[in-house]
Amino acid sequence: MTNPEFDPREVIERYVALLREAGDSLVRDASELAHPKEAIRIVLQHCIRTASDREAREFLRNAYASLSNFQAITDDEKEALAVLSGVGPLGPEGSKLFSKQARQITHVAAPLQAVLDRVSSELAVLTQELKSLPGAE
Repeated sequence: MTNPEFDPREVIERYVALLREAGDSLVRDASELAHPKEAIRIVLQHCIRTASDREAREFLRNAYASLSNFQAITDDEKEALAVLSGVGPLGPEGSKLFSKQARQITHVAAPLQAVLDRVSSELAVLTQELKSLPGAE
């Protein structure tokens, strides 16, 4: 199977536009992406390598790491993420609010952990890849 050709400018423009949209969740459904993650990753790598402006390169590096936030999400994981976003900022540990929030998310802990583990794993890989690109500390 051959990979379809993508216009790199369109790939980057659509991805950046998606990043700028206010999302209600840290983890977003990969189906929101206009192009495959691999195509976005390759275009971002090229842009990072060729960007002459330090600020632009830093923005692109952050956009690269943000790819990990886009995951294929199951229905159970969508429910878990919705519950988590509805909980709001955590109350102080030991408070009534904290106990209430803990009860709210207990039933979605397993799917929530699964999707967060995927995000963490992918972020680790992307961060390692970034080390080989310009602008690495």
